[in-house]
Amino acid sequence: MSEKFILEPSKETLKLIQSEQKANGVGMVESAKIPDQDALRFLLRRGDVYEPQLGMIKSAVELKSEDANAQFPDHNPWVWKTPKPKKKGNAPEQYEFLTYPDWDALPNAVAEALRPMGFADAPFLYEGYSYRKMAGGALRRKMVGSHSKEDLLSELKQIRTEEELAQLKQKIEDAVAEYRGKGKQFPEVQVCSGILFYPKDGSFEVKE
Repeated sequence: MSEKFILEPSKETLKLIQSEQKANGVGMVESAKIPDQDALRFLLRRGDVYEPQLGMIKSAVELKSEDANAQFPDHNPWVWKTPKPKKKGNAPEQYEFLTYPDWDALPNAVAEALRPMGFADAPFLYEGYSYRKMAGGALRRKMVGSHSKEDLLSELKQIRTEEELAQLKQKIEDAVAEYRGKGKQFPEVQVCSGILFYPKDGSFEVKE
C-alpha cells in the first residue's frame, strides 16, 4: 500500500493508540488489538509508535489535543520522524527530515551550510529553525531560543556602544566555547543580565 493511501488511516490509528494508552492506565496498547495493522506497521516504520515490550505499542508523543492532525503538520517535502528510544521509558524528540533528492527545497544559505557539514558539527540556525546534516538528508527542528549568535550580535550592535559590544561578544564566545555540546547537562545558561544561551542548538534568548 502506498504512503499516500496509508497516511490518513495512520492518523486515526495514532489517535486511537494515544487515547487508549491514556485511558487504560497501563500507558501501552496491545498491538494485536489495533484494528488497522497496515497503519500500525506504517507508524512503526515512521517511528511515531514503538514497542516498549514485546506485543505492546506506545506512542512516542502523548496526545495533546483532539486534533490528530496536529501530530502530522504538512511541511511537504519535509517528513516528521521520531528516533527509536535508546532505553525503556525514553520519549525521543521528533524532528523534520528532508532527503537529499529534495534539497532543492532548502533556502540557498541553508544548503550551502549543510553540504560541507559533518554529522557531528553544531547545528546551523536560520530563520527560527536549527538544521543538521544526517545520513540520508537533513534534520530540522524549531530553535530553542529566538536568535542565532549572528542575529544576536547584529541586534546588540544597534543598541550598545563599541566597548559594551566587545565585552558582550567576548562573554558570548566564552559561553559558546564552554557549553557547546553540553545541552543535556546545561539546558540554559545565563551569559549576562538579559541574555540566555541554549547549548542544545546554540541559540540565544533576549530577556527584558
